[in-house]
Amino acid sequence: MSEAFLRDFARYCPLANATDRHVVIYRNGHPVFHADFRRDIALARQALAGLETVLLADRPTVALYEPDVYAFTVWLLAAWSLGMMVALMGDDLPATRKALALPWIGREHPANAISNWHAATRTSRVLRVNSVHPGLTLFTSGSTGKPTPVEKTLAQARAESQMLEAAFGALLTPDTRYVSSVPHPHMYGLTFFILWPLLFARPCVAERLCYPEDLERLPAADYLFVTSPTFLKHLTDASPGLAPHTRWRLAISAGSPLAAEIAASSATFLQAPLIEIYGSTETGAAAYRRGTAPWQPLPGVRFSLEAATSRLRIHSPALSVAERESGFLSGDLVRLDEQGGGLELLGRADRLVKIGEKRISLTQIEQELVRLPEIDNARIVPLQHEQEGGRLVLGAAAILTPVGEARKRNLGKARFDRFLRAALRDQIEAVALPRRWRYVTTLPTNDMGKSTHDGLGRLFAPALPHAFCLAQEQDASIGRARLQLRCAPNLVWFDGHFPDLPVLPGVVQIDWAAHFARLHFGLDLQSAPITRMSGLKFQHLIRPNDAPCLDLIWRPGKQELEFAYTLAEIPCSRGTLILRKV
Repeated sequence: MSEAFLRDFARYCPLANATDRHVVIYRNGHPVFHADFRRDIALARQALAGLETVLLADRPTVALYEPDVYAFTVWLLAAWSLGMMVALMGDDLPATRKALALPWIGREHPANAISNWHAATRTSRVLRVNSVHPGLTLFTSGSTGKPTPVEKTLAQARAESQMLEAAFGALLTPDTRYVSSVPHPHMYGLTFFILWPLLFARPCVAERLCYPEDLERLPAADYLFVTSPTFLKHLTDASPGLAPHTRWRLAISAGSPLAAEIAASSATFLQAPLIEIYGSTETGAAAYRRGTAPWQPLPGVRFSLEAATSRLRIHSPALSVAERESGFLSGDLVRLDEQGGGLELLGRADRLVKIGEKRISLTQIEQELVRLPEIDNARIVPLQHEQEGGRLVLGAAAILTPVGEARKRNLGKARFDRFLRAALRDQIEAVALPRRWRYVTTLPTNDMGKSTHDGLGRLFAPALPHAFCLAQEQDASIGRARLQLRCAPNLVWFDGHFPDLPVLPGVVQIDWAAHFARLHFGLDLQSAPITRMSGLKFQHLIRPNDAPCLDLIWRPGKQELEFAYTLAEIPCSRGTLILRKV
């Protein structure tokens, strides 16, 4: 059955006629031949045959997480050959597994070691393979919000690989090895690094390139490099030596915009063409370009424009049968070259937000920011600001130029924030000016180099609770204060501490005590820093949405600060901070 499936899946592709000695993949430096590949798929089928699957839309569905590229490919094809739909997962964290109530295969499966796969004792309902039915569920990157599932059929996966071969196959040799620096469960990595070389009988290298220096250790061969702007920037900065006798046939970048100077320097370094790919999880690869040339459609793809919005509509063989005629309406605003067939990207339609009855383009604000001599790069993110009554405000995450760093040092952050807002006033309406600013050395990105909504939002997570002073008294010998706190769920300290049980860390409680003592008693923690602590005790957890009271007692003669947190009169923590005497 597995060999029949491979022939059907590889119809019109060289894999269907591959010999037993054809190299499918290089794993730990050793070739894995097609005969072994088919054997391992058969063993994986036996292991899967006894799996209790979940039916979604009358299809048995499993979740696949497997970091090893070869094992991932074997599990994927084995599941497909049994008529299963496969949800590709980027991690197997407890929260992810809890959110997706499916049986998991891959690293989680007890029979995962390829050499130990064995026949299961139970049988399961298996559907006949049908390339029209969905074979994959993937998830969008979440660059504009929560990731959403996208279904793909085997026919779509095969069609996209055929488009790539038609566009770039002439640049490659039959023995060109595919290497990658991108995650393989992503649609880009799956298509370009696994399915394309597999279907057209070229080998790939299982080990992912994580650092530029990894290129130095590649054995002599012809290579195609599947990569991203993030890796290419690191490659340009590091400029490692290339392994002798390696020949780079082609480099391909996708996932986020590639700066022209990075593209030029990378192509020069590799001495190979560098192709940038435009597409999405929903459409697959749709267009390509070299350098700053206009985007050109891949073979079989055509573009049209939605007149009312200037949004791009993509017509592609890699779309579902239902979408192929009408096309997929993307979120990108474009300008089409009617003569040359190319397109110019103008920004995202879904990066328009409404503030005070005004439609605001986040892309336009970013473009105006990077025109300032103080800003090297910037991203704008909409925020629900509790201190603004819950209404929408804009946050700006910016990388500063040396000019900007110097001006920020001279002005201080608050005055520098106001300086930037003033610099934007001639181009941006007042309601659209960013109200919150974060200055970073790098913008947070995912594995594909995209700045996601969640990643940017975490930069603006508050570090302090809402605080209301219930009582305060102070004289020369002692100071007392009682504060009512509210620990909002989006406090930065709850993020990742712990994933399934967020709690306020003890070190943060100590830091808050020192912070509020400085505000209420005028402590100078720079001249008189904390030298030691005594009597620390943590008795009860403080969780998101809790409203603890913080009691502070300051004894200036002893340079001692006592603190105590209570929650509905239940002691949470207490201790004494001793400051250096001045």
